[in-house]
Amino acid sequence: MTIAQEALHGLTVPTLANAIESFGVLAPNAGYNREAIHCHFPQLGMLVAHAVTITTSTDTQLDPSAQIDLAEYWQWLEARHQEYGPLVAVLQDTDEPAGGAMWGEWNANVHRSLGCVGTITHGAVRDLDALERLGFHAFSTSISVGHGYGVFTGYDREVTVGGLAIRTGDLFVADRHGFLRIPDEIPLDELADAARTIDHLEGEIFSLCQSPDFSIERLVETQAHVLERWPGSERDHPA
Repeated sequence: MTIAQEALHGLTVPTLANAIESFGVLAPNAGYNREAIHCHFPQLGMLVAHAVTITTSTDTQLDPSAQIDLAEYWQWLEARHQEYGPLVAVLQDTDEPAGGAMWGEWNANVHRSLGCVGTITHGAVRDLDALERLGFHAFSTSISVGHGYGVFTGYDREVTVGGLAIRTGDLFVADRHGFLRIPDEIPLDELADAARTIDHLEGEIFSLCQSPDFSIERLVETQAHVLERWPGSERDHPA
């Protein structure tokens, strides 16, 4: 992980979404999951990693020729880890609903050894106790007790997870709120600075609201002063 990526830790995904909005490169409703996804281990904090994209099938008994060459896939993962650093395996199960969990103790251990620190999955996970002990982030749309017919059917393709189209190499942050893509055009150090500024400015509002000296008049005055100093203040401000 680069120093710039490390700077994002200690922030939250909603704060980073606000900070991204201040750069004016995305619409306020773009770049994050729009469909429900569950963060299974919020205690692990924020995930910061580049995506590697994978497709799988768990509810259909496919011909063996439909499965990828695992050795070639593992070599590809290792090369992406050398290129990007920490990876998050972004997986789309093409069966709806998923017939089982492609992510369990086995695949988590294999992928962790190849540079993956977690998964964001449109599909199921299982072995949650083992994944938690491993420190392997897990975000999924469902949980399953079995693995079904699970096979990997492709990788390095565009996938859709949580309503968001994702490609290998996309940089993501994720926490208990969901996941968010960091646009390439925003320098990470500037993004972190904007997020910390937002945290400080919001703190002024929150402090007043929790103060015994609160009044609507003071709220109007404080909010106006905060918005004058908001990053990208010439644009609209998030709530």
